[in-house]
Amino acid sequence: MMKFGSFLLAGILGLGGCLTSTVTAHAAPPAKAFGELPVAYDADLSPDGKHLAIIVNVKGTYYVVARPTSGNTVDMDTISLGKDLNPKYVKWINNERYVVSVRKSASYRGLPFTVTHLFTKSLGDKKAKIMLKSDIFRQYNDRVVDWLEEDPEHILMEYSKAEFDPFPSIYKVNVATGRSVNVLKAREGIEHWITDENGVPRIGYGDTDLSGKRMRVFNPTKEKWESQESYPGLELDTTIFRVIKDGTELIIGDYNNRDTLGLYIYDLTQKRITRTLFHNDDYDASGVVISADGETVIGAKYIADKEETELLGEYGTLLSQLRSKFKGHSVSYVAQTSDGRTMIVRLSAPYEPGGLYLYSRGDDQPSALQDNYSDLAADDMGDVISIKYNARDGQKIPAFITLPRTVTQTAQLKNIPFIVLPHGGPYGRDEKRFDYFAQFFATRGYGVMQMNFRGSEGYGKAFEQAGRDNWLVMQEDVEDATRYLLRKGYADPDRTCIAGWSYGGYAALMGAAKDTDGLYDCVITMAALTDINDAKRDMLRYRNRKRAAKTFFGDAMKDGAVRKANSPVHVADDIKVPVFMAHGDLDVNVQFDQFTRMKKSLKKAGVKTTAMAFKDEDHYLSRQKNREAFFIGVDKFLTEVNGPSEYMAK
Repeated sequence: MMKFGSFLLAGILGLGGCLTSTVTAHAAPPAKAFGELPVAYDADLSPDGKHLAIIVNVKGTYYVVARPTSGNTVDMDTISLGKDLNPKYVKWINNERYVVSVRKSASYRGLPFTVTHLFTKSLGDKKAKIMLKSDIFRQYNDRVVDWLEEDPEHILMEYSKAEFDPFPSIYKVNVATGRSVNVLKAREGIEHWITDENGVPRIGYGDTDLSGKRMRVFNPTKEKWESQESYPGLELDTTIFRVIKDGTELIIGDYNNRDTLGLYIYDLTQKRITRTLFHNDDYDASGVVISADGETVIGAKYIADKEETELLGEYGTLLSQLRSKFKGHSVSYVAQTSDGRTMIVRLSAPYEPGGLYLYSRGDDQPSALQDNYSDLAADDMGDVISIKYNARDGQKIPAFITLPRTVTQTAQLKNIPFIVLPHGGPYGRDEKRFDYFAQFFATRGYGVMQMNFRGSEGYGKAFEQAGRDNWLVMQEDVEDATRYLLRKGYADPDRTCIAGWSYGGYAALMGAAKDTDGLYDCVITMAALTDINDAKRDMLRYRNRKRAAKTFFGDAMKDGAVRKANSPVHVADDIKVPVFMAHGDLDVNVQFDQFTRMKKSLKKAGVKTTAMAFKDEDHYLSRQKNREAFFIGVDKFLTEVNGPSEYMAK
């Protein structure tokens, strides 16, 4: 397996010690190592390429470090985000100033919220300051509409100056002072705005309880705002990826009478689709690649086993060069200089935690900036293979199996303890990439099965809609994955467990409740949805969430009795195996009472339960001490239920 180098974190922060991923294979990493927050979180390059800003985790606290790209790393600028702020991204505005987007968990009027802010920092400033100060409770304070690359002193942001007002205006904000000038006033029903390459607002869209779905389009010929109804082929749910050509063309997602989503050019002057950019028969398009000047579409993105980029025409990019060098690896774009000659990428593989790398035109190899994890080495991780299995109705379901490192031959794939691990969402998907949750189980000596059950995105409209229309189909696809493992003889029938996070936790609990054949020997959940009716009521406690709730649960769960019958909290009596469950008390996605009520139901049913509640914690276990405690707890639970696995590296 290929090995990457590592960057000395001591060199960045002036701390003792270093991080390295060049560790020879040895005993399995301790469970605590998987609880480390990502060390290399995000990075960006100044437009001239002379400075780098990188967000790094040190012992559970994130720091933003700005330093010269080359030369003396002692000349650096460091700020701490503290214990309560979690990073989203860092972005250079000009050659001297960068901004950092952060999020934090908060409670307001008895409800948990995720609140975001944007901090601004110049290389000459002693400390960072908040960009938008407000005397009202405003949930989102970091929504940038346009970075205005040609104006190094300003950005365009969307926000409202009234509490809980869902319809933002656009303001031109000075990145140094925070002073703002209104560019476009709010419009009823419009929650978000899209600009063209010149920073001119061209599209507005929204979906609220009062207004319903709305889309407004700026007519480039008449220079006035119109309803999308004036543009045949533009639907209220049309995905708009980009506005180009001075606001005359849109890059949209369209099915064009096919099952998958493609990329097309919609001409606003002709009011029709004029050409096809990209359409794959097997996978939905997920994004576009734009030239450095922001004017030309040079590539399309889609996710097969992992994210792929298909270049359009004869374009050659640094990204494509790296991908050709590192076959089988995930090479994700992070940032680049304004001239496009130097780029930051995230390099990893299904068995390689990877990290952030710097690559310039003409370089033979990328140089390492920082590893993603400090104590997880590729030599200790398991290999990942792609498979497809047949669901009970014949539908082929794509899936990934992660194997313990000790399993190196096909003949060894027999009677291995297994974890069935459905993803969250439920309308997300798994990829063939490094997954710290799956690799944790693999290092404990377990095989791991991750399936993209129907409802998972990216495989076309019919595949996704089949799950949205019927949550029972999603559950059946998960169960059929388990039966596939047992039928093939891969999984030990006495040591097969089901685990999941969020919806995955729901699927795990329901899988155990509906298990009449003894498929599972234990259940492991984190932030699990346990009561659909209650979750729906929770969503309705927030403004403009009625339509969102309807969309999320779909027609399959429109009946209250059906929701109750398919809620783990009401079928706890049917669970016959030990359960491990954990939850954070500030979880916005799945609120904490889902955990407490499930815990009581399991106790009443006499189910052996291990429960961990985390204070001041969100849906993602964003506090490192809590994430570490979670993995230590799961490790102990698995050993108590199944005993130590003989496939765990010694």
